[in-house]
Amino acid sequence: MRMVKCFKGHMYNAEKFSGCPQCAVLEAGGKITDMADGIQDEIDTEDPVTVKRQVYEIVGRRKVVGCLICVEGMMRGEGFFLVEGDNDIGRGANLEVVLSKEITVSRKAHACITYDAEHNEYVLSVAEGKKDVLYDGIMVEKPISIKSGKLLRIGNCSLRFVAFCDDDFSW
Repeated sequence: MRMVKCFKGHMYNAEKFSGCPQCAVLEAGGKITDMADGIQDEIDTEDPVTVKRQVYEIVGRRKVVGCLICVEGMMRGEGFFLVEGDNDIGRGANLEVVLSKEITVSRKAHACITYDAEHNEYVLSVAEGKKDVLYDGIMVEKPISIKSGKLLRIGNCSLRFVAFCDDDFSW
């Protein structure tokens, strides 16, 4: 049994269900009951021993402002949308750009591309202690402004950056 937690905090067996069955019933307008006929949304679904109590908040989606396309590495041909604000890049499933097959990339945020809407600018920054991030062939040591069409190299993965928001269009 592989227990996972959905974004609303419900625990469910991922081997048995492809998504959270509790959320599916709630979205359909029903009430969830457990085996003891208790209403599920009144029962704490957190395991207090293994999971710290967190407050989950659903926020609006951020607008797409660009993308990264893998042109070299294990994920060649795959693309990733960039959104307003910070876009953490790494192997972790909780990041905006998930390079899950790239073993030379950190699980935690290895680098970050931030879109600054006020200045219509994209800024690349590198996580502390990471020395293997290149932009247009130059090692990135401090946050730098990046331009559409240029290549980023993180570990053994090369990504082409394509801006959607530019001088001609922005949200």
